[in-house]
Formats: sequence, C-alpha cells, structure tokens
Amino acid sequence: MFRLAVFLCALCAVSWGFLCLRIVSPGKWGGRPANCSSPLKAVQTGYVIVLHTAGGSCKTGAECNQQMTNIQHYHMNNKGWCNIAYNFLIGEDGKVYEGRGWNTEGAHTYGYNDISLGIAFMGDFTGRSPNAAAWIALKHLLHFAVENGYLSSDYLLMAHGDVSHTISPGQPIRKVLKTWPHYKH
Repeated sequence: MFRLAVFLCALCAVSWGFLCLRIVSPGKWGGRPANCSSPLKAVQTGYVIVLHTAGGSCKTGAECNQQMTNIQHYHMNNKGWCNIAYNFLIGEDGKVYEGRGWNTEGAHTYGYNDISLGIAFMGDFTGRSPNAAAWIALKHLLHFAVENGYLSSDYLLMAHGDVSHTISPGQPIRKVLKTWPHYKH
C-alpha cells in the first residue's frame, strides 16, 4: 500500500505539476469515534456539494487539527449528530481532513445527504476565496474520488447555496466553481 501511495504521488507530481492529495484521517487529527452507520445510496455517487464551515480558517496542520476537533465537538455535542456533518473538509494548509469519509451519509444538505459527498472549506468565505493550496486539494480530492470509484466520472458539482437557502459557500467560491466543467446549477 505504501509503495502504491508513493507511486501515485510521483505520478501526480509529474502529470499535474503540484503536490499530491494528502488526506488526514480522524486518528491523525484527533477525532473521536463516530456513531454513523447510514451509507450513501450508491458507492459511486454522482453529486458533490461544496460548502464552507463559516467558522475559523486554518493555515497550518496544528490549526486545522484544532479546527477539526472544534467542529466535531460542535456537531456531536451541540447538534447531536453522529459525527461531523461533512464527508471531507479542506484547510488552507492544502490538506483534506476526513469527516464522515467516502461511503457514509452526511448531514450537510437536506435532500442531498444520502446521495452526495459534502466537501467543506474550513473558514468563512463570504468575503474571500480560499487560497490556492485549498483549491488544489479540492481538485486532487475530486480526481482521486473519480479514479477510485467513489464518484461517477460524470458527477455534478454544486455550491451549497445552489440547492439550499444559504449563502454557503460564499460568492467567491461559487465564482470559481462556475468555471469548472462539472459545475451544475
């Protein structure tokens, strides 16, 4: 498995010209055990909802680990959910942080929780766009998801506010997403 990861990173760096996908598991960011058991309706989903957490942003691994534990505490203790609402979260350190993971139903977008991957940028992006490292991480995550069968190759990419009455993920994010080939609204 390690050799495959090294090979994929080398291939990724050669073909895309930048760093590879780095997913931080709950065990690495300090996550508590979750009680989620509802799977997505399909192993290979056809939808991605992009959100923002509307809280603090993070630019270092330590800051992002702390944000993840804060978000998990809020979602589990205050909201009463089984775990973080999102499948994955992205920090401005260029890493992807696992929330519910690939095949577990989220709690992020009513009507789409069981048929989509919910991916949230950590921070409030109503007034600015995430940095380049965060955008690159999202591109890598989507590519990885398609290549590994978690996401259909003809998936639809949507902003949270496209399917819900909210300003999430903010106009700066929506402006960028509208230029991506899978964006649908």
